[in-house]
Amino acid sequence: MRWRLRDSAPDDEQARSRTQWLRLSFFLLAATLTAHTAGAQDVALSAGGYGKNLAIRSQTFLSGETYFFNISRLRLKGLGDLADRVHAEVWLDNELWSGNFLKTQDFDLGQRAVRPTFVDMSWIVSEGNEMQFRQNLFRAFATVYAGGAEVTVGRQRIAWGTGFAWNPTDLLNPFNPSAIELEEKTGVDAVHVTVPLTSLSRAEAVFAPGRGALKSSGALRFSGHVGEYDFSLMAGDFQDDRVLGADFAGYLGSAGVRGDLAHTWREGGDRFLRAVINADYNFPGDIYAFAEFYYNGQGVSDKNNYQQVIPELLTGRVFNLAKFYSAFSANKSITPLLVLNVYGLANLNDGSSLLGPALTYSLFTDLEITVSAYLTRGSQGSEYGLQQSSYFASAQFYF
Repeated sequence: MRWRLRDSAPDDEQARSRTQWLRLSFFLLAATLTAHTAGAQDVALSAGGYGKNLAIRSQTFLSGETYFFNISRLRLKGLGDLADRVHAEVWLDNELWSGNFLKTQDFDLGQRAVRPTFVDMSWIVSEGNEMQFRQNLFRAFATVYAGGAEVTVGRQRIAWGTGFAWNPTDLLNPFNPSAIELEEKTGVDAVHVTVPLTSLSRAEAVFAPGRGALKSSGALRFSGHVGEYDFSLMAGDFQDDRVLGADFAGYLGSAGVRGDLAHTWREGGDRFLRAVINADYNFPGDIYAFAEFYYNGQGVSDKNNYQQVIPELLTGRVFNLAKFYSAFSANKSITPLLVLNVYGLANLNDGSSLLGPALTYSLFTDLEITVSAYLTRGSQGSEYGLQQSSYFASAQFYF
């Protein structure tokens, strides 16, 4: 096997930008380390992360070819605090990808997709036959505290909205509800300012600069509390879309209830509504469950018209084709060390579905082993019927 060093940045400008961000990210922690070694008493440093191996077996979407894909990831987290004034984090992912999936058309298409970030902070260190070693700054940000206000700059997760599987107001860093690693939420390169107004309300402003053909995004959000419910109002300009949104969260009896909606005006004149309502409940017998319903005004009702929505999928901001969906999840501890989870998605327009049973066993305090599957069903041409069932297993160790 021959290895060669390769830079994934296609031009010098991207390479320089990536290098600058790398230097800035590690400077944040290096500065706190220097202060600590100089005798500062109000500096705290910590490190952690996890190691994970994820093996996936499925079939490609484009050709139906059976493939194997293995991801070995070492995530290193460095955290630094300067008294109660500055907090900085850098998460560096080191990943070894292997398997015949790297030679498929599906993989090539995914690599050509535009990443909605200001700076390219992922790169290929080396590659060989059906193998790549990659690095990526999953998070790299610093937060400055001034009174009650917070200013965060860098690659961060801005979690707006209350949805579980779908989140209409999470437009800065949306995620795919059928992704295999649902817990891996990507971040956005942004400046995020939070200002408290009262003990139960606050205002937020965020700006995410664009790059190349991608336009910048900016939004304002107000959060408050009325009676037993939290709520928020949001207005923003997200690339080509102008959006007004709102969400709420509270309790109805012993059940948690939440709602989320966003009305979008497109640059070309189109407009549509997206909305979510969900509830969760802890049942007797240590069973936790939630259910969610989603209206996607951007979608279509007839599967024969799905081709109208497919171009939107390539933007990375849209993940579904139809108008009406449901989702559910249930967890049950079979033993103190063994947990059963069942996750499901359903397209209520074409009747297709995805079912994801998973068993997780805690072998040691910091070591988890999971076996799972995404089982898809549906008629020809239906959304989940077009997808292939996937089978995967992982082992994850935290440190």
